[in-house]
Amino acid sequence: MPFLIVILLIHCLVICFILAAIINGHNLNRFEEKIRGVFIKPKVGEGVPDALYDEAYEIVMDLGKALEIDNDTTKHDAVQMALKRVEGFRDDSKDYQIKSKEHEQEKGKLKVVK
Repeated sequence: MPFLIVILLIHCLVICFILAAIINGHNLNRFEEKIRGVFIKPKVGEGVPDALYDEAYEIVMDLGKALEIDNDTTKHDAVQMALKRVEGFRDDSKDYQIKSKEHEQEKGKLKVVK
């Protein structure tokens, strides 16, 4: 009987870890987005704040400056700092659903040829 309880607790922990990964995840598929939508309501109606655009611009400009550096060790450190900033930016922006042009494909129009 105690073995059964331990197995059930382990299953509950695994389910909790899977849900945490889905809630905090990026690039989710449709099924995972539906599960995430149950727990966290996406901010579809709200526009993306200008602060996020400004932060993204600053990150790109800093990355450009980092890539222009001639010293390899300094360049590596600067790129690593930019990567850390990008990871923070992704965490801040994952609550907003940004529609990209890749998902908005128009359906092709077919003609009937006799």
